[in-house]
Amino acid sequence: MAPKAEQEKLPTLVNRFVEAHSAISRIDQLSRWAGPVCPQTGGLTAPFDAYVTARVKAVAASVGAPIDKHPNRNFPCKTNLLIVFTTTPQTLMDNVRKHHPQMLGFHYAAQAQRLATVNHPIQAWYMTGTAPEGGEVELDDEFHRLPGGTAGSRLTSRISSQFMGVLVVIDATAIVGHQIGAISDSATMLSLAHATQAKGCSELPTILDFLNPDCPTGADPPGLSRYDVAYLKGLYSINPEEHLAAQRSEIGSRILREVAAP
Repeated sequence: MAPKAEQEKLPTLVNRFVEAHSAISRIDQLSRWAGPVCPQTGGLTAPFDAYVTARVKAVAASVGAPIDKHPNRNFPCKTNLLIVFTTTPQTLMDNVRKHHPQMLGFHYAAQAQRLATVNHPIQAWYMTGTAPEGGEVELDDEFHRLPGGTAGSRLTSRISSQFMGVLVVIDATAIVGHQIGAISDSATMLSLAHATQAKGCSELPTILDFLNPDCPTGADPPGLSRYDVAYLKGLYSINPEEHLAAQRSEIGSRILREVAAP
């Protein structure tokens, strides 16, 4: 058991962890998958591509993210999560910006070049949509009006933010010499949560520090930490229509419960 001083400090560290790594959507809430996540990986040899895809599916199932529970090889699910290994990530994203700008996520035209800039060896872009309670999800872009919610309580907005597509780009030149387990777990975390890769080294262990130049040399995490897994479990158990403060608070509480369990 951790010393009492560490136990008393942990809630503060967890709150900072959640705030630092949870990006806010267009509607000031957290985004997540609402429909089955259907990953596809490319750029490695077939066995490694399959390994990364399988890892995403396994973690998704374990944390409560929606998956295709009755896969049919004759009618495969439509890919909505693309994980790409490339030696020219910026060239790839320049092409995305020019030909598939919606994959950059919600933005105005003047922001496209900045959003398409690659500044992490493993980086993700999120195409999101907003859904009113009981209604159809609408793509978040500058040409669609934001769906209106109905009168909610002090804690809920009656609208939610959903992933419609996620693109994870991995610089193949930056991962040479690193274990495929850590690489795939880093991609998995970014695939299942819009997790901000904050500046500096995290105070709590996290796969988001993988290849982080601000962390000590040789301190790369081997895979998802228990805080990462607990974060994902919290994200997929909260009410998606709650306001941001309530969502973050519930995720923090879930992390504390999970790490306290024997």
